[in-house]
Amino acid sequence: MSRNQQEFLTFMLGPEQYAINILCVQEIRGWHEPDPLPNVPDYVRGVIDLRGTLVPVIDLRTKFKLDASFTVTTVVIVVQMGQGDDVRTLGLVVDAVSDVKTFDTENLQPAPDISSNVDQQYILGLTSIKDQQDKAKMVILLNLEKLIAESLLNQLGRTA
Repeated sequence: MSRNQQEFLTFMLGPEQYAINILCVQEIRGWHEPDPLPNVPDYVRGVIDLRGTLVPVIDLRTKFKLDASFTVTTVVIVVQMGQGDDVRTLGLVVDAVSDVKTFDTENLQPAPDISSNVDQQYILGLTSIKDQQDKAKMVILLNLEKLIAESLLNQLGRTA
């Protein structure tokens, strides 16, 4: 892998495919309703107990104003952000996990300047992959640091 190539975990939110840097992923858990928290935005589903640590769970579908239905493929991607003593652990609800893919970050396309459910500041870039029928499918690479910092960490504080 070259310097500009990075591995990303791809996942589905509604009909769209998204990806986050695999280095942030701690684990993938099946869906279980988290314990609710009072006075939080609607996209914060609550907290789960992860081996003694309370982990806030964000529903990315609600955050991006998508329909949120729970199926057997719904999972929580547990991610860690930060460094040293400032590491934060969060859960992200997604419709399904797809695969781990390698993308060249130098070849990412900027997000088009159009109306979208996802705020452009949260998009690292766009790329495409071939599906099973050899058709190009767009993948939206998320800037997890901005997404988390802007939407949740200031409201919930440190959980680890």
